[in-house]
Amino acid sequence: MVDVERRVFKKGQILYKANSFEPNMFNILYGRVAVYLDYKTHDEQKTMELGEGDFLNVISFLEIRPRHTTVVALEKTEVGVITRENFGLFFRDQPAKVMSLLQHMSARIRMMEKNYLRASEALERHADMDKVKAEDGAWYKEHSGMYQIIKNMFALENRHEEES
Repeated sequence: MVDVERRVFKKGQILYKANSFEPNMFNILYGRVAVYLDYKTHDEQKTMELGEGDFLNVISFLEIRPRHTTVVALEKTEVGVITRENFGLFFRDQPAKVMSLLQHMSARIRMMEKNYLRASEALERHADMDKVKAEDGAWYKEHSGMYQIIKNMFALENRHEEES
């Protein structure tokens, strides 16, 4: 079994900051963290809380790019460090973690879809659509198509929940 580095953070301690780069992904072994945009500014926004079993820094790790968020421990938190070197061995030795990571990514995508749907509904309701179409018709056509796909997907999902 691959031995991953473990890091422990105290309540309030920053795990990593926006615009920093460390080519690692983290698996929360215990504790809870908050993910922030614009941390410690007047525009600060907590985007989510994550806990035991969740993964951090996945997109930056996969795309090899700097982070967009700052993560802060909400309580004493321990993470396992998944590096590029131990990535394959980690998941080979712990195949259930692959499913956990996929579920984590799926939940994040679903959250983004719901946020996109809410923003799109507001745009459709309140924007001067003739002006939007005239100024950027290609974007509007693409947006409108995606909006309808996501809207239909959630309508279908809600219909299945009502039938159960």
